[in-house]
Amino acid sequence: MAETIETAQPRALSASDGPTVSICIPTFNGASWVHEAIESALAQDFPGSEVVVCDDASSDDTVAVARQFDDPRVRLVANRERVGLARNWNRCVQASRGDYVKLLMQDDRLAPDCVRRMLEVMRESPKVGLVFSAREIELDDPADPASILFRKGFGELHARLGPLARVNDGRALFAAMERDRFRDNLIGEPTAVMVSREALLRLGLFNVRLRQLTDLEMWLRIAYFYEVGFVAAPLVTFRVHKRSASVANERSGSDWLDRVWLLEGLRAHPEIRRRLSGRAGARIWLLNYANAGKRLVADGPRAVRPHMRELGDYLRFRLGRRRGETLHEPLIDRKETA
Repeated sequence: MAETIETAQPRALSASDGPTVSICIPTFNGASWVHEAIESALAQDFPGSEVVVCDDASSDDTVAVARQFDDPRVRLVANRERVGLARNWNRCVQASRGDYVKLLMQDDRLAPDCVRRMLEVMRESPKVGLVFSAREIELDDPADPASILFRKGFGELHARLGPLARVNDGRALFAAMERDRFRDNLIGEPTAVMVSREALLRLGLFNVRLRQLTDLEMWLRIAYFYEVGFVAAPLVTFRVHKRSASVANERSGSDWLDRVWLLEGLRAHPEIRRRLSGRAGARIWLLNYANAGKRLVADGPRAVRPHMRELGDYLRFRLGRRRGETLHEPLIDRKETA
């Protein structure tokens, strides 16, 4: 089997008594932080939540730390073999049963009122598919110049979306990010976001081809088809440190084709594909192709062979030689199968 599911619950949740919100914590070698993340999830002042921890075959004590929580709200999924970041995020969501999914990265924290306040906005309109909030930035090394620069440049990315109401036109936000050429994640990291199960059932899960822009692509797809809620208060803490997945991807260069795969993920939906077929969309395609070409050269001789292999894989996909391959795994509705 590819995974095992361990639970402290005496029985499986039925469709009728399932949680309202699933706090999903995907993990990999996060033993240093995951205890604090789970504690923050269990400290929520909203009572109707479950906490799903999905570990991607960590080589440290992440699973042992998660097992320390003797709480019926905590469920653990442990992959026997690594499946990668996006697929592990998907497994975490697949294991959930809540009407709403609150993502929480292993090295981040939620404020005690985070779930309740996001849910209040989510319930203001049935058309809301995503709610996000401002976030605090915590630096593991306050003296690190790169970390200081990150907080200065990315501390309030949502401000670039313009004035935000509690409930916003998702396509207006999509257009703002399109004008930004999808360069930055103006909504924020997964910890800052709650999504509806209905949106995931309709649009599918995270794009399994992406290494770095996994969350941005999902937010873009949901924003195009739904309204987007916003809470101006910082309801989460995002930790900046040198062992993060973002730093690892930048160091390895594994995300060199991400912006191309992001566009492929968006064009999987005919409505968005038509939008990106115009002149502005064509410019974005050309820019991303050009940037990928620059990365192919700039990453140096050691990266040429893996990059060329990945490029060939992409071209086969683009030319239709991988028919039937889906970028977005469908969400299996566990509420219906329970």
